[in-house]
Amino acid sequence: MTQNEIDKFKTAIANTILNNAINMTEEQIKNIIDVVSKENKNLPLGFSNMLYEQILLMKYKK
Repeated sequence: MTQNEIDKFKTAIANTILNNAINMTEEQIKNIIDVVSKENKNLPLGFSNMLYEQILLMKYKK
């Protein structure tokens, strides 16, 4: 990913997911990501782990 793509990805997380994830436990976040990952086999390998890590970083940074 280019730096521009990474910035867009982080902005998308902040604007869409983070507001809900703030009030969720780490286990709840992981479970949702796992369900979505299983339902979308076309996601790149490692995407769910990257998303989970970014959500946690942003959640605890606030």
